[in-house]
Amino acid sequence: MIRKKRLQAGFWATVTGAALLASSGVASAAGVDMYDGQWHYSLTPYAWFPNINQTLQLATPLGGGKSVDIEVKPDSYLSNLDFALMGTFEARKGDWALAMDLVYNDFSGQQGKIKTVHGPEGHEPLPIDVNVDVDIKALIWEGIGSYTAARSSAGTLDVFGGARYLGLKTSTDLSFSGPEGVLERSGGSSNKLNVWDGIVGVRGAVSLGDGGDWFVPYYLDIGAGNYSNWTWQGWTGVGYRFDWGDIVLVYRNLSYSTTGDEVLQDMRMAGPALGATFRW
Repeated sequence: MIRKKRLQAGFWATVTGAALLASSGVASAAGVDMYDGQWHYSLTPYAWFPNINQTLQLATPLGGGKSVDIEVKPDSYLSNLDFALMGTFEARKGDWALAMDLVYNDFSGQQGKIKTVHGPEGHEPLPIDVNVDVDIKALIWEGIGSYTAARSSAGTLDVFGGARYLGLKTSTDLSFSGPEGVLERSGGSSNKLNVWDGIVGVRGAVSLGDGGDWFVPYYLDIGAGNYSNWTWQGWTGVGYRFDWGDIVLVYRNLSYSTTGDEVLQDMRMAGPALGATFRW
């Protein structure tokens, strides 16, 4: 427990320190024109608090398989956080930009909940609420190249292409009383994924009001990859511009869906994210 608390404190200190270092480096760069043809850079440390939903294909004692929907909420994994790191970096020259986004989470002993069980004949009700223990290690890396196709006082529109990587290791332990044939009474599953997807999409911001301090950021991509899967990601929310950079609050969704007989059938991470962008 002491180790976890130290790691949690270290994570927030890292995010805060990155923000302070970035702000000290760009405080004198207020009013920088990111489109003046010179190289400019931005750093966005952020915190994302998604609900994590997974659909797993598990065995039954009577043979065959069942698809089980499992949900893990932030109030569970924040108390079981071993380590996390999240941030975006961008390099821009005129209308062209290169950007990288990184999310790493290591959660152990999370209290999840089985929401539904799917069998050959559809939903199969459970007689009780079932809690499960879930361990998740996830590394999500994204790299894109973008071009600003439209830019005015009303906002910006970038089109981009790139790649996203998902490295996922999950372990699920089940132990409960239930009807024979629905699920194993006890047991578990573990799964590892290494997924590469090519993605295309749009991103930008829409200004609110004449002053331009308030704005609506937006992002949307879709892609497919090597794991017989498809993926999409999107977010939008509200932001405010200061002299040193921006504060943004968005709702972010990242989804994966696979085909075939893989243990992990679907995964969705959706929830609020708060970040600060510093530019120089």
